[in-house]
Amino acid sequence: MRLRDVLEQPGVRLPVLAGEGELDRPAHLAYTTDLLDPGRYLAGGEVVLTGMMWRREPADSELFVAALAGAGVAALGAGEALLGPVPADLVEACRRHRLPLFAVPAEVSFREVTERINTVLWAEREAGAVAARSRRRGLVATLAAGADLAEVWPATGAWVLSCTGRVIAGDPAGTPHDLAVGRRLATAFLRADSLPARCRIGDREFHLDAPAPAATPGTRFIACADPALLEELVELTALDAARSERARRIERRLAAQLADVLTSATDPAEITAALHACGLPTTGPYTVLAASLPSSTPTPPTPPTASGPGSFGETARNGLVKRAVSPKLHDADGEAVAVVEEMVPGAAVAVLAGEVVAVVAGVDGVGGLREAARHLTTATRGLRFAAGVSEPAAGVAALAGALSQARHAHRYAVDRQERVSVVGSDELASHDLLLAGVPRAVRQAFADRLLAPLRAYDADHHADLVRTLQTFLACDGSWTRCASAMHLHVNTLRYRVRRIADLTGRDLDRFTDRVDLYLALRLDT
Repeated sequence: MRLRDVLEQPGVRLPVLAGEGELDRPAHLAYTTDLLDPGRYLAGGEVVLTGMMWRREPADSELFVAALAGAGVAALGAGEALLGPVPADLVEACRRHRLPLFAVPAEVSFREVTERINTVLWAEREAGAVAARSRRRGLVATLAAGADLAEVWPATGAWVLSCTGRVIAGDPAGTPHDLAVGRRLATAFLRADSLPARCRIGDREFHLDAPAPAATPGTRFIACADPALLEELVELTALDAARSERARRIERRLAAQLADVLTSATDPAEITAALHACGLPTTGPYTVLAASLPSSTPTPPTPPTASGPGSFGETARNGLVKRAVSPKLHDADGEAVAVVEEMVPGAAVAVLAGEVVAVVAGVDGVGGLREAARHLTTATRGLRFAAGVSEPAAGVAALAGALSQARHAHRYAVDRQERVSVVGSDELASHDLLLAGVPRAVRQAFADRLLAPLRAYDADHHADLVRTLQTFLACDGSWTRCASAMHLHVNTLRYRVRRIADLTGRDLDRFTDRVDLYLALRLDT
């Protein structure tokens, strides 16, 4: 409010004694004091009311007014009920400090002055609230009529960001457009115990909120400098998200049809039609991604049955029947899909047999995937991200093979048990990837069949046969290098290798037997 508005209120006139040109100063409350130096109790913008009990001599007026001016008060009202008219020394001090001064006649109480101030304040606040509600309704109507979120978003000081720190809407010159700052905001959002939350970066404070009740991966959120804007911005973002979700459901349904076609159809024309429906080009190249947010605890292997020599075969049959593609997904239909859609913009994303599958045009569509996944898993405690990326598919006919390749790579990525595991086309020739297609129970049973006798011998005789085998194979079967690495005499090494051959039934002079033992070591978990 302005001081002029208070002085013009109906009632007994409050004469202005000094600062006639300063009456448009903003003020926000009344404060009564008779302390000579009340500066430490003032925050600025107050209309100070005083009975002048602090004045013992004319020099006190300068001390009192200097304290008020230093605190940034809006005006001074001097009451005449106790000590009579306002003294000239107080008027002169106010003029020197350009502080508006008005007299409060004896017949007017400070309570009445305070009520005048409150009347103006409440009128302005109500008018502001009405204007804000009207403005909000107008923005919502504009957005509902089809406008983009950017068209109704504030010009400065507010942004919508993704969980990876990417700015979706907001001031293009603002700080969050620096990806490092955006990711710090996203980390603060994802780690918030409740919403709204606050985050300070350097000398700036940001207020964070989202339409969703809790901060989860895949959720868009708001960062703004003024907390008073949060409610309005959340409403706009929620309306835009609801509108976008309707379109996204259609896109996901079309993407699911594309995934089904790639796993069942052989007619290129049918695949081409499905690509066109998803808005993807009908000519290659393409890249396929399979991903998930697996649980941190892997699915335990099926224990081998105690059926003697046939136990390995029994375990294999059980494993083939219960083929463990991956551990339980973390909300595959929700968060995982939203995360992949954010990380791979422009892709057709669907859920296929417990995996999130994305088909994207070009060969660079998954660039930055590892970096974005590392940020997300660091920001969200306990989160894992696993993905397999195919080699580029030159055309429509190669897409089905690329999908199989990506899903196979994804299974390998899940088995790595790393927080971020992205298996790319450069790893697709690895024997580890080939073995990832074998059920976990079968792999472990194979390793146990060869290594269990060595582990038992080591436990009974305090030997070191397993490590000897690992070192011997790592040295490419070189007796001299292996003996040197283990600080053994060559004859001692030869004795150990013969013992390994006796216990496993594998001859380390034969290449095929070396391969069996090497794979057993790699498969042993």
